[in-house]
Amino acid sequence: MPVFSLLEAIRKWCMERVGARFDMAIDMEDGQLTEYAKKEVDERTGESRFCYATACGGGEFEVRDAHVNFPIRLSTRSCGCGKWQISGIPCKHALRVIYDQRLNPIDFVSPFFKSAAYKLTYADHIHPMSDPTQWPNFSLPTIQPPVIKRQAGRPAKKRKRGPNEPRKGKRNSNVKCGKCREFGHNSRTCKNGGPSTGPSTSAAAGASTSQGGPRGRKRENTAT
Repeated sequence: MPVFSLLEAIRKWCMERVGARFDMAIDMEDGQLTEYAKKEVDERTGESRFCYATACGGGEFEVRDAHVNFPIRLSTRSCGCGKWQISGIPCKHALRVIYDQRLNPIDFVSPFFKSAAYKLTYADHIHPMSDPTQWPNFSLPTIQPPVIKRQAGRPAKKRKRGPNEPRKGKRNSNVKCGKCREFGHNSRTCKNGGPSTGPSTSAAAGASTSQGGPRGRKRENTAT
């Protein structure tokens, strides 16, 4: 696409995307989770059914998932798996403890996934713009593309390879030698020599000489 058409397509895509989220942010209630956070909490809630929590006192818990134990501390919002600290959304181990304590999991989700932060993010939207044919005329110079100066010398046909790129070989490695029957070189550059002469080659040589004898005599008789 031309540069102007490409930028216009990007502007329309951003305008539609931001506009949809702007309308969604207006309708959100206080403390409501975003669609992404709500989906993650629902998926991890289903996975938490296979976990078992044990209270250790002092606001600490131990959750067993399969045959692995994970320490949980609700006050610091931390789990031994580290998923809660990284994502800001309670993991399945933390949700097991939250449900056992009859608490609301929304209270333990990071505020970045709630309606207040979402409304601040999409507090404004991209306004519509008229067509270029309706723009006012200004006496401004037309910007021309830069003048391209031809470099001296013959233009290069091969691109410059990076330091970590493999160099392209002159000869293909699938070349097979006609003497030693090995790959990587031809018969002219062969250093291994031809195949060893065995009984089969000597027999073939004898057969050729035996066949050549009568033919030679026949030629001599016809000549005389």
